[in-house]
Amino acid sequence: MKKIFRRITVIVLAFVLFFAVEKIFPTISSDLSISSKFDSVQNFTAHRGLSNVAPENTAPALEEAGKKGYYAAEFDITPTKDGVWILMHDDTLDRTTNGEGYVSDYTCEEIMNFSIDTGHGIENYPDLKVSTLEEALDICEKYSMRAMIEIKGGKPENMASVLEIIEGKNLTVEPLIIDFDSDRLEAVRALDSEIELWYLVSKIGDSDIDFAEKFNTAIAFNHGKISNLFRVRDVKEKGITCAAWTVDRLPSVDILSLLGVDYITTNRILP
Repeated sequence: MKKIFRRITVIVLAFVLFFAVEKIFPTISSDLSISSKFDSVQNFTAHRGLSNVAPENTAPALEEAGKKGYYAAEFDITPTKDGVWILMHDDTLDRTTNGEGYVSDYTCEEIMNFSIDTGHGIENYPDLKVSTLEEALDICEKYSMRAMIEIKGGKPENMASVLEIIEGKNLTVEPLIIDFDSDRLEAVRALDSEIELWYLVSKIGDSDIDFAEKFNTAIAFNHGKISNLFRVRDVKEKGITCAAWTVDRLPSVDILSLLGVDYITTNRILP
């Protein structure tokens, strides 16, 4: 027990030291975050597509992730007024497009009149349009890359339409669904006993582990909260898959790998 405690203490201190160095020397840390290959953690997911290269949650970001050989590409979806699932992180259009207002106030056709106007490399993509879930799945399939679908809007009763779209694609690479909302995940599990689900949590609690065990989901946690490092072992002992988001620094990958984390979601670390 003492050895385990000492090991965890060293890991935590290393984590704290790393974040302290990052605050003092941000440029140096940033340079270290782009890497070529890691043997310790094989399963890297591109967050919102390769969002450090192309605008988040867009077709180009997914294409770039596919070209780089990511295991999976994560993207966010929310429904429009007429029930079309589009790629959008926020519940409004304001931050990432030249439109404004709530996504749910517009039909898909109306939203296609707007353009993406912000994000990395936006100058390379004039008149870039919002993508639909169907388009995102097609891109992932093209590169044999898993589609990691994060539900950002809609109600539990809307989950059937997401599964219908997935099933209609006859994908060769099985997608997975992730969500912070336990009610929506529970609804998906009731409809499909086999699809892989991840329960997103900011801070791992006992109730989160119980939920994951009951509904057969993984747990994906915020790696920036040091208290979560102490809970990884509890998660793994239950036989639950463990993932961390959003990891953009190399030392963090080493620490998480040492703890037994199975998956890493990143904005810019290359697989």
